[in-house]
Amino acid sequence: MTDTSISQSDLISLLGIARQWLQTPAGEMLLVAERAALEKAMARCFGQHMVTYGLATEPLTDNHQALRNHWRIDLQADGKALPVDEACWPFAPQSLDAVLLHHGLDFCLSPRSVLREASQTVRAGGHLLIFGFNPWSLWGMNHLAGRDWFSEAGFVSPARLVDWLELLGFAVEKRQGGCYRPPLASARWLQRLAWLERAGARYHLPGAGFYFIQARRQMFGMTPRQEHAPVFPALTLPPLVAGSRKAHKRNQ
Repeated sequence: MTDTSISQSDLISLLGIARQWLQTPAGEMLLVAERAALEKAMARCFGQHMVTYGLATEPLTDNHQALRNHWRIDLQADGKALPVDEACWPFAPQSLDAVLLHHGLDFCLSPRSVLREASQTVRAGGHLLIFGFNPWSLWGMNHLAGRDWFSEAGFVSPARLVDWLELLGFAVEKRQGGCYRPPLASARWLQRLAWLERAGARYHLPGAGFYFIQARRQMFGMTPRQEHAPVFPALTLPPLVAGSRKAHKRNQ
């Protein structure tokens, strides 16, 4: 299997296509399931500052009562998001209480660079909340078969992601999956296959279309020092830079 490259402009185009797909029956099914997972996870997040990066352009949950400030960052400015370079976030180290990567590792030039940037901004005791497409699922078959935008998305293995998180000093507190139905275009067929969701959730079956990981930055037995530095270390945001990534099958 040969590798293909994708430029930053192609990545932005791919992201736009995937965001339009979110308005389809399968896309709406995905968002409903992910909102339910995130609602429960937010009950364990406390502090003042939260950042979202990735696929969704609208908040997945309104449960931000415990977090005073919530920003969304993106590869492009759209009036609601701050434009950033994925490998250079404009936040001070350990200044955020929670970071949500909504398929941010699936749509990027380098998933490890994005994860490193996100992890560096989370304070000790803070959380990383990560949604990703599961390569070992019916959704992953579209990725391997080269169908539509699925072929270019990252589909980072959850097992590999857990290894990365441990190396970065995070402990996984929760891991779950959802969307056992394939991403069909027909709302009628999705309704007919609703029993797959019930069976998958009841018996904790493998093969969910997406996974959700909640990880806490470990404090190693020490009380974290109160961070007095500003969240934004500078008034000017870093410009976008040209780049490319290998759109290889990351689990081969």
